[in-house]
Amino acid sequence: MPFMIAFDLEGPLSPQDNAYEVMGRVPEGYGLFERLSRYDDVLTLRGRKGYEPGDTLTLIVPFLLANRIDEADIRNATARAGLVPGAREAVQALQQRGLPVVVISTSYCQHAHGIAGRVGVPADRVACTLLPVNEMRSQMTEEDRAFVLDVQRKLLAVPLAEEERINRLCDEFFWNDLPSRSVGKLVQQVQVVGGARKTAALTRFARAFRAEPARLIAVGDSITDFKMLAAVEEAGGLSIVFNGNEYAVPFGTCGVAAVDLRAVLPVVEAFLDGGRANAMHTVEELAEQVAGEEGPVYNWLLSLKDYSGVVEVHKRFRRKIRGQAAKLG
Repeated sequence: MPFMIAFDLEGPLSPQDNAYEVMGRVPEGYGLFERLSRYDDVLTLRGRKGYEPGDTLTLIVPFLLANRIDEADIRNATARAGLVPGAREAVQALQQRGLPVVVISTSYCQHAHGIAGRVGVPADRVACTLLPVNEMRSQMTEEDRAFVLDVQRKLLAVPLAEEERINRLCDEFFWNDLPSRSVGKLVQQVQVVGGARKTAALTRFARAFRAEPARLIAVGDSITDFKMLAAVEEAGGLSIVFNGNEYAVPFGTCGVAAVDLRAVLPVVEAFLDGGRANAMHTVEELAEQVAGEEGPVYNWLLSLKDYSGVVEVHKRFRRKIRGQAAKLG
């Protein structure tokens, strides 16, 4: 029976948070994105019905449209994005072994297709968030644009530390005001591939490649990945947390903290050759080796009860690789 491996894109393959960079095209856009990203975490932790981690990419849409961001802005940000060291080589090594490699990303497709292409994954093996931004922008009324820009000014006037005030403003805007406006209908069309939608995409790819659940491998790092990581782990597959945060680490089979994606290859090879028992044996052997400042650091997460030490190590490598984007959920 065939195996299959799925990579999250932002983190494991590329350090850039593309939505954050695109919002940088908006006046004070980084500050606005950080407020909306924190609100996204709050909605996820509240368990709001129908809301999935990563839906920040829906929350920012009215502001992208009001500030006249277009396709070229997204593609220009992609052009500036780097790759995680070893990403292209790791993907090619897995493909040369005959392993189907897919990418499952919350990113807008303009960005996901660009990065996936650079590591050698074709567009038909990429699940991502469709945003026909030029078409949507042309449909936004001037009245709605003025309204959204006024909300933007109010949000930016609230200090980032005053989360309760930000949450109240966002609650009023996203769930009371926006749905009654025509721009709200446009925003509702955006279905971000995060959380349970990543798991659904994984299932679709697995069926296409006839890969059994216990032969799936997932590589992720953040709050948008934890449901996919948990699903693979529960099915008996291998879920690898690569430079993860506190939202991802507790849901992995094993953790790899490193400055080069090729650090995951020994664990993947062990799983392909001898299943989870062999992967665990390999991780435990690698964990005993002394790692320098550049790592890699390995952990078999299933044997842990307290993840705090592992999370701190992963966050250190996350900052090395992702810089400013590391602080986002």
